[in-house]
Amino acid sequence: MKSYRIYIVGSDGRLQLGQAFEAPDDKAAGEQAEAAAVRGLVAELWEGGRMVGRVTPDGVFGAG
Repeated sequence: MKSYRIYIVGSDGRLQLGQAFEAPDDKAAGEQAEAAAVRGLVAELWEGGRMVGRVTPDGVFGAG
């Protein structure tokens, strides 16, 4: 299992409200991030210092 963290991106562009969780891989982590993200806000998914991807305000995860 890998450790991930999801952050909400504030209106000022700063990361807020980090929530840690574990997942077996990036795909599973992306699915968990979609479920955990706040609708209407952008969220970023990180594994350590690597940004895995973003969740759009519509709740869709995109890698990269």
